[in-house]
Amino acid sequence: MNVIKLSIRYASLVPAFALLVGQATFSRAQTVLIDFGSDTSYRGLSVNNPDSKGNYWNSLQPGLLVENLKAIDNVATTIDVGWDTPVGTDSYNGPAGPTDETTLESDVTLTDVDPDALGNLGGSLEASFDFAAGPSLADNRVRFQIQGLDPAKKYNLTFFGSHRFSNDTTTVYSVFTDDTYATLVDTVSLDVQDPLLPWMHNRDKVATLSDVSPQTDAILYVQFVGSNGGDGYLNDLQLEVAAPALIGDYNNDGTVNGLDLDVWEGEFGEVGADLAADGDGDGDADGADFLLWQQNVGEPSPANPLVSAVPEPAGATMLLAGLIALPTTIRRPKHRQES
Repeated sequence: MNVIKLSIRYASLVPAFALLVGQATFSRAQTVLIDFGSDTSYRGLSVNNPDSKGNYWNSLQPGLLVENLKAIDNVATTIDVGWDTPVGTDSYNGPAGPTDETTLESDVTLTDVDPDALGNLGGSLEASFDFAAGPSLADNRVRFQIQGLDPAKKYNLTFFGSHRFSNDTTTVYSVFTDDTYATLVDTVSLDVQDPLLPWMHNRDKVATLSDVSPQTDAILYVQFVGSNGGDGYLNDLQLEVAAPALIGDYNNDGTVNGLDLDVWEGEFGEVGADLAADGDGDGDADGADFLLWQQNVGEPSPANPLVSAVPEPAGATMLLAGLIALPTTIRRPKHRQES
């Protein structure tokens, strides 16, 4: 079997980037989709938005700082992605097999993935087509930062990596909470090719890290590498705010009670990503969030006393109607480097 070596460009590094003020603005399940490849990256393509599932993507050139990513409904956020290490970028021997820089538009149609199995990550051939990869150096760990997150929220990160004839069958994805990449939060592994048939790329599996929280700097530090120290691969990433462990627990004290109603009342009518009382994750505190609180009062312990009275259903309706009437102002083999 002849394994064709490729020449992937290393992406130029952004040595440092400043933290931006503000929090991300999410909507529609608070989800951001990242395509590690673009029209400006080596043998890469940008996603034609929206994709077949109606979602919007952020197509990044690996190695460059990209600011203000958009959510899947095309609403701008303050989420940024920047890189701390060299990173390769290509589409060759990915889900479309051998690709050529002069025939990318036809090559992308050969992309072989299972859209249903990949969920939101399966809506675009262009997104699955290209990838960020290890730099084929002595140290192949690729590291990047996701900035502008909310330290009060938990996030789920879903990774899709796919490549053929890889030195390491498995890519390991890890999340840290410090810029020295010393404090490991969690790690997950994904076979980017079949362990026994290296010419068969991964077409239907993802790996997810759930309920990870950034520290006060509002950043998650992400690393990926081959399981034996070789090149790792990352085609796409989904970032979403995790659902609260206890619906209606707006002050995160483990119980749904009158204190949570107080939080909701204080935020009613406000819009933003850092709202404690945004129970349904749609970017605002409204009547739907009140109903979530009302339906879960007493959880997890019905005997837990309420600090303020729990309205009866009729009274709750009146309270909701009254509050609605208030003004809304109450409130990214040898890999080639891009230069």
